[in-house]
Amino acid sequence: MFGNYFYNKNIRNVVILFGTVFNDIIVRRVTSAGATQEEFRVPIAYGPSEKFLVRLREATDISKGKVGLTLPRMSFEFTSIVYDPARKLQTTKRYKKIKSGDNTKLTTVYNPVPYNFDFTLSVMVKNSDDGTQILEQILPYFTPEYQVTLNEMSTMGIKRDIPIVFTGLSTEDSYEGDFLTRRALIHTLTFTVQAFLYGPTSDVGVIREVDVNKFDSLTSTTKASNTDIKPDPLSSDADDDYGYTTTLTE
Repeated sequence: MFGNYFYNKNIRNVVILFGTVFNDIIVRRVTSAGATQEEFRVPIAYGPSEKFLVRLREATDISKGKVGLTLPRMSFEFTSIVYDPARKLQTTKRYKKIKSGDNTKLTTVYNPVPYNFDFTLSVMVKNSDDGTQILEQILPYFTPEYQVTLNEMSTMGIKRDIPIVFTGLSTEDSYEGDFLTRRALIHTLTFTVQAFLYGPTSDVGVIREVDVNKFDSLTSTTKASNTDIKPDPLSSDADDDYGYTTTLTE
């Protein structure tokens, strides 16, 4: 049953969507007089925060290619996926689209299955003011959700507004040990992305002619009339403005 290969890139697109939402965060450092001294975009990468903290604490040796990690930076990680029965759609409904290059067939796919994708976003900073700047550029948009349009199935032309729901925030100050230990203040934000997974697509023929035979209700074998209906013109697509040609034979 599961032997037919298909890959819609739904999970991959959800991960990319989440990371893209936070890739334009700016940190600005100013002098005591209020003049801008430094401004830069905070880098973001996929991976657990622990991986970046290990690099932060490694000794820097440029001659050996060991470059210390600079802060602030952000990382995000996809942690779990759970079925969401509250958003279940009608199972038998299908999306349809004229097959590219063949107007006699439709490409169809059944309604998607709702899943909740859990993500963590780690904000790692050395100065507390950098952290508050980043948080204030994120949290006001979530009330507690933020809608983002996702191109779910590019082959079918399906787009949907996907809610990203903010679920919590915790803070950890990893400064401990001697005075040579580098400090890392970590804000961990958790989110739930309410997305969907699609099954395989299939091609079906387009109904281009309806032929109706009417029989005498008394004999049930004597044909009373025949009605034949075709689109006009015959080459029209489902999205075209077309009429019908009806042929009645009695």
